[in-house]
Amino acid sequence: ALQGRTCKSVAEAQAELEADADIPPEVSELFDTLRGEALRRLDEFSPIHLFSLCWAYSTARLLDEDLQKKVTRAALRLGEAKDKEADGCSKDKSTTELFEPTAKESTHRLGTPYVAHSADHWLALYKPAHWQVSVDSREATKNATAPFEDDDEGDGEEDSPGDKPRLQNWIRQNLAPQLAICNDATEAFGLLHRLDAQTSGYIVCAKSYVGAYWLRLQWCSYAVDKEYVALVHGFVDPSEREIHKRIRIDKRKAPNSRRTVSTHCTVGANGKPSFTELVTLAHLRRSGSGAAEGEPYSLVALKLHTGRTHQIRVHMQSIGHPLVTDVKYAEDRHGDDKAWCPRNFLHTYRLAFRDVPTKEQLEENTSSALKEMFCPLPQDLRETLSLLEPADSVSQQHLSDWLTGEAARLQTWE
Repeated sequence: ALQGRTCKSVAEAQAELEADADIPPEVSELFDTLRGEALRRLDEFSPIHLFSLCWAYSTARLLDEDLQKKVTRAALRLGEAKDKEADGCSKDKSTTELFEPTAKESTHRLGTPYVAHSADHWLALYKPAHWQVSVDSREATKNATAPFEDDDEGDGEEDSPGDKPRLQNWIRQNLAPQLAICNDATEAFGLLHRLDAQTSGYIVCAKSYVGAYWLRLQWCSYAVDKEYVALVHGFVDPSEREIHKRIRIDKRKAPNSRRTVSTHCTVGANGKPSFTELVTLAHLRRSGSGAAEGEPYSLVALKLHTGRTHQIRVHMQSIGHPLVTDVKYAEDRHGDDKAWCPRNFLHTYRLAFRDVPTKEQLEENTSSALKEMFCPLPQDLRETLSLLEPADSVSQQHLSDWLTGEAARLQTWE
């Protein structure tokens, strides 16, 4: 739905996001000076320094091809050294079958993660709803994930932390015997991004340090596409295509602790720049009888160009279309929503990025293969969607595509 010429790439959107503020000459001059010093000392940099360098220059729209190439090569050299060091670790071959992707949701226990896609250096794991994606270690993990600190983290109000299984524990139990990075807290056990606890969809996990470092650089340079589908209240105007509203993040900590127990976000002038792109796929109405009969809803596809906490939920609330079963941002509707939709209706349905390049591709400065993965709606959200009736023929077609649970049907949207 968000493919083709009508959809901005994340990198293009990031440039547009900052376009209203020209870079002062003195700032450009400072970046030029830092660039020279960084290149002279590149071999001294740790991975986190390289990620931060890439992120800073990408955000400032000053990451040129030469700097990106040299940073990438330095990061991959470090990754190769770490992988070589890990080669001596014992590996339990009994879990080899876990690396084989499985396309059918029905072959797995309901609510259990599984490998959906696998490549030489990374895995795409399906994360069911109510699985928490976070890492308990402090500074070590923070160093590994610093550029992504605004990614959706979940919070302590909607699901008690004690009630939620942790994806990193599943990774350590099932993948770490074979993959050293999946037992390394300083690399977030291979996890490369996060999702809210109630959000389902694909999570990318590195199988090697080379894969981790390459993909972190992709995120730092805004080269990863991450798209969602959501069911929201009301009929969204199809002409509504972009939301540019700053988001302020307020976190409440536990007493005498650094642990976040509650996160709440609002839009406001003092927040961080945030950009969400959206396409209205279908206008739908509640079927059946009762007070809610005929209630309007919209199925929307969304693409994040920034990664603020709860960004989709806050942005959709801000335009008067909160997500269905969102206890935090649509509290007044939650009781009725919960009766027919078991959780927050938000699902990551598409991830796309460039695969780890070969040595030949690096030398020839050619692009590696684009990896694009579509994740159909899980059964619980399909069952919810089946309770709605389309308002027109276009809505009928999109509704039918989503209800099939087939990834191939998701690729046809313009």
